[in-house]
Amino acid sequence: MMKKRIFIGSSSEELGTAKIVKSILDNDFEVIIWNESVWDKSVFKINNNFLSDLLTATLKFDFGILIGSPDDRLIYRGEEKLTARDNILFELGLFTGRLGLEKCAFLIEESVKVPSDLGGINLVVFNNKTLADKIDSIKEMFLHATNIELNFFPSSTLAYAYYENFVKYVCEHYVQNNGFIYNNNNYSDCKLKIIVPYKLPNDLNLAFKKIQNDIGVDKLSFSSNGRPRNVHVDAKVENGKLMLLDFPTTLTGIDYAIGNHLPNDFKNQTEDYNLIIEREINKFIDTLKKILLKNGFDDFVEIVRS
Repeated sequence: MMKKRIFIGSSSEELGTAKIVKSILDNDFEVIIWNESVWDKSVFKINNNFLSDLLTATLKFDFGILIGSPDDRLIYRGEEKLTARDNILFELGLFTGRLGLEKCAFLIEESVKVPSDLGGINLVVFNNKTLADKIDSIKEMFLHATNIELNFFPSSTLAYAYYENFVKYVCEHYVQNNGFIYNNNNYSDCKLKIIVPYKLPNDLNLAFKKIQNDIGVDKLSFSSNGRPRNVHVDAKVENGKLMLLDFPTTLTGIDYAIGNHLPNDFKNQTEDYNLIIEREINKFIDTLKKILLKNGFDDFVEIVRS
């Protein structure tokens, strides 16, 4: 499973601190500092628009750490104060707006004046002696962060809708009827297997049709309260056990969203596009697993990648 990704933003003068942060977090996360020069990891590409790259970065990362260091001076109410660079505060607002409060941290040196309008932001004040402990506290916060927040892409929403409009009915029928009738036989030993692709092809329906042909399945239909039409699901008997199979074509919604928000990456199938696709598919899966666990259907439903 891919590691969660962290973006570290800092001033040029504070790159040393950024590298310390990276070294402590590297075992648990994939950590990228803003000035990374390796092409497939770099945030800011040669000949690209800076703001465009920054906006894309907020969609490629799971977490953000912005380091506030005493880089500038300002006069505040007649007194000289040390303050973080304006671009760091801008990036903090951008990442917080895209990722959410619990997925961003403002790691701020203790001599820096904290802006008065940062209420709710995770402020982590450090000095040279406390830096390592403070980074550990950020690590714990990120490790325990949920993965189902809504963002510009609809992966979590799609998972909720997929459950409510299909998976729930299959699970309820299984519990209420102690199984399914298939080819005039009653099967109490059943499993619903949801097959999620590693990548999203241009025609997801066709790709799933190929898998259906390779596996060899029939259609099973049943009525359900709350639905005007029967529920249809692919079925196959394996070693006396009824396997119900489904392919969530609703995932195409993620592809459409990326195409709208990042048309160039979508068109060219860039590395950024592939990273975002993988993150959003994982978010869809994580959200669906949490819903199944909450409703007690996690033993009956299995989610597999193919």
